[in-house]
Amino acid sequence: MSRTHWKAAVAALLLGVMAAIFIGKLPPAIPALRAEFNLSLAQSGWMVSMFNTLGVVASIFMGLFTARAGAWHLCVAGATAMLLGALAGALAPSSALLLASRFLEGVGFLCIVVATPALLMRATADADRKRVFSFWGAYMPTGTTLGMLLAPLLIAAHGWRALWLATGLCALAAIIMLVLRRDDYAAPPGAVQALPTWRASAGPLKRAGPWWIALAFACYAFNYYAIMVWLPTFMVGERQTPLLIASLLTALVVAVNIPGNLLGGMLMHRGFSRGSNVCIAGIATALTCLMIFSPALPDWLRYLGCVAFSFSVGVLPGSVMSAAQTHAANPAQVGTIQGMINQGSNLGQFISPLLVTSIVGVGLAWNNMLALLLGTSAIIIVAGLVLRRIEQRIDAERPAVSR
Repeated sequence: MSRTHWKAAVAALLLGVMAAIFIGKLPPAIPALRAEFNLSLAQSGWMVSMFNTLGVVASIFMGLFTARAGAWHLCVAGATAMLLGALAGALAPSSALLLASRFLEGVGFLCIVVATPALLMRATADADRKRVFSFWGAYMPTGTTLGMLLAPLLIAAHGWRALWLATGLCALAAIIMLVLRRDDYAAPPGAVQALPTWRASAGPLKRAGPWWIALAFACYAFNYYAIMVWLPTFMVGERQTPLLIASLLTALVVAVNIPGNLLGGMLMHRGFSRGSNVCIAGIATALTCLMIFSPALPDWLRYLGCVAFSFSVGVLPGSVMSAAQTHAANPAQVGTIQGMINQGSNLGQFISPLLVTSIVGVGLAWNNMLALLLGTSAIIIVAGLVLRRIEQRIDAERPAVSR
């Protein structure tokens, strides 16, 4: 593409932000949901994990499917599923139906996060792609922060069901936005629209690099959600912090992940390798977790550890979201690589709340999480070292291809 359709690129970025709002709305709502439906801590964990259930098993397939179904159609279908899930959740009379609605929202989320990078590729020129994808890396913390800021205000004023209706309206706005900008995502005039073969799309599944990226992202998501999802619950349950204050403090922690994402893109632009940035994120995670879970430190200093954790670990998604530029041999493989990254993300998000509730236990021994998070941080560091060697080899073989 010779020029970037900036309105279309911004619309695609906002689509990802909208989808992430559905993640951010739940943590502040957990106390209200537990009170209304009499949920245990373990049941609350399932409420969080249900959003990622399909993504755990189907992200790679969805990535393969993107090139054949069309990214725009998949995004519209995803936003529609999120709209229907939000409406069903707002009307749910039981926790079982609310759980089912979260699954439907998760289906929509999966469609959007796998297919949106293809829209960005279509809307942006080569010269602007790195910059645009550095912003795409921040869609998750941006939307999650907005959800966490919106949630306590709506819950306090009108209850959690109003929050679900509000997020449904966000999904409806996204559908309208996609329809209005459809032409900007179309193929250039005269372009041959050959349907890619499954073999052409599946190339990344046979290479080590995308798998190591997916593993690093799985551990990143595990660590991030282990702290962010349960931070409001810890503050309210263990420190008797008012829900609004707990939600705002958690939203601040999530928000600082945004400049961390942008820092990852900036470091890539300055010549840092993707693998080096992944290692930086892993080391920072381990150091800040030691600070967070140190019982000898006062609460305010442990909270600053959460802020430092969120900022520094943000370097990882800010670096790997542009991995398709290095690891995709053809445009049909962009969705596949994004599907692999999302597979890792969903696996980490799915396992994290379930394993954390098991490790913390009925006695709410939160410090038991430390060994677990240090282990996943070590895996991130190893993945970064391996990825650095793989991409050095790719650069040597394809010197003209930009990282």
